[in-house]
Amino acid sequence: MFYRLQQYQSVQWIIIHIRYLIALAFVPSGFTKLIGERFTQLPKSEAVGQFFEAIYQSGMYYHFLGLAQIITAILLMTQRFALIGTFLFLAITTNIWMITLSLPFKGTWVITSLMMFAGFVLLYWDKNRITIFYSDRNVPVVQYAPKASKLWINAGIIYIISLLALCYIGPKTDPVSKGLAMLTYFILGATFLYTNFVFWKKSGKVIQSQNAL
Repeated sequence: MFYRLQQYQSVQWIIIHIRYLIALAFVPSGFTKLIGERFTQLPKSEAVGQFFEAIYQSGMYYHFLGLAQIITAILLMTQRFALIGTFLFLAITTNIWMITLSLPFKGTWVITSLMMFAGFVLLYWDKNRITIFYSDRNVPVVQYAPKASKLWINAGIIYIISLLALCYIGPKTDPVSKGLAMLTYFILGATFLYTNFVFWKKSGKVIQSQNAL
């Protein structure tokens, strides 16, 4: 039953774009930490502000968090190594989720809870790939979730490069930076439209072929 569900093009599309979406959430925050900038400007008089300031002052640990988030985002965007990215994502997000529950955040726990849910959905999607690590019997290859096509793999590469470029450009207002930012946004939008057009066009042909049979 679950394997049949995995064969639906629309379900595969949802899973692929969940990976893109949660990877997108990690890129800006990870890049900010990696280059050593403050993630937030909350007042230090509050518990949340004190917490973020303590993490920022940790130095190496702060950079490590940023690097881990960037690596996770890259793995998820590649689709091919998405399962490894899912494990890393859940490890990092579980920590963030517990922080938002432990400190007086205003509604942030809802967002982190949704991120946790998305991570478990991705984990369940590849449950048969995980089974082989603890099962004594071989899991038939036919039961594995379908692999993402090169269309989505290439799109993921474009997405991650473009997002990192936007993070590097940041809020710069000079003409060159603005021009590069506009070009990058155009590339992102064009990639999204093109990949989805090609995917759904092919999906429509597949459905027509199946109906003809």
